[in-house]
Amino acid sequence: MDSCRVSDSQGAGVGGGSDSSQTRFSSSLPTYLPVQCQLSGADSAFFLREANQEIMRNGSLSSRTEPFFLHQLEPAMAAPQSLPSVNCSYGNLSIEQPIPVELLQGPAPHLLPTTNQVTLNWKVKGQVVVPKVGSTRPWIQVLFYLVGRRWDEPDPPPPALLPCVRAIAIRDTSEAAPSAGCRLMGPSGICVVRLEIPPAWFTPPQVRKRPPEVTLPSVDVYYSIIPMEGAGQECPSIVNEPWRGQSANTGPLGLGLGGQWSLGEDVSLQDMLKAGSVAMTFGMVSAKGEKLRLDENVEVLVPPSPVRLGKTVAFGVYMKTGSNTEQFTLR
Repeated sequence: MDSCRVSDSQGAGVGGGSDSSQTRFSSSLPTYLPVQCQLSGADSAFFLREANQEIMRNGSLSSRTEPFFLHQLEPAMAAPQSLPSVNCSYGNLSIEQPIPVELLQGPAPHLLPTTNQVTLNWKVKGQVVVPKVGSTRPWIQVLFYLVGRRWDEPDPPPPALLPCVRAIAIRDTSEAAPSAGCRLMGPSGICVVRLEIPPAWFTPPQVRKRPPEVTLPSVDVYYSIIPMEGAGQECPSIVNEPWRGQSANTGPLGLGLGGQWSLGEDVSLQDMLKAGSVAMTFGMVSAKGEKLRLDENVEVLVPPSPVRLGKTVAFGVYMKTGSNTEQFTLR
């Protein structure tokens, strides 16, 4: 949340009669500077009003303060070429000022090390690859990527600016959770995290009378963006350490985009994003459908049932282990 302050250095008054040196008001309510402000360079932005705001905060004709929140910037917005701005008008007077990069980055440590190459609209998305995991292949894969970038993006992001991501698998918040991380790479900013599931998580609960079908608890996957560590630009070691919750003295990391980061201490789940949930089962999870081989590298899993109009259909794409293919087009 940021705020803008507008001042009227020329003063404001309403003339009338012989007593024109002072402004007269017929209301006992506080006066305020009637300025209209707009935010530019944002797809989604809001001016805010505090629930317990002091009534005299803007009770002046010389200045006005308005807090605002930038939710999502325009796709082409990047620094230092362009920045979101605030435009305020008062009568036939208007002024526009860019929002400082320091306010957009948040408190130190910053995710990106320099303001000369800040990309303001980067949004990292995590997606669980397979929604069901069996005990014969006890791991969860999570795909991370930069939202909105194309495979043929003309200007790839500088490798030094691509961040790390950390994923954790939560079955019960009272127990340690497996954690793993990776660093976004390539023109599209992609990496895959593999979370190893403990064998004990596939053990059925102890009950006196075992039901005919035992259902294992599902696992929730969360993730956060992690600042780079050291001159070597490597992911911090905590990304691969088990998650053990948050101590009382740990500051919030936000959504990985700034905040107090302390190695050796974990963040709350409230400060992380959810990638999805994974169902757990015994044995092997077989893919439903028919595999169609396209060439020596790629196979497509075709759904078993006929495709109906308006129905969402998922097609699995598989690549041969050890394939050197880096990019292909599927039509």
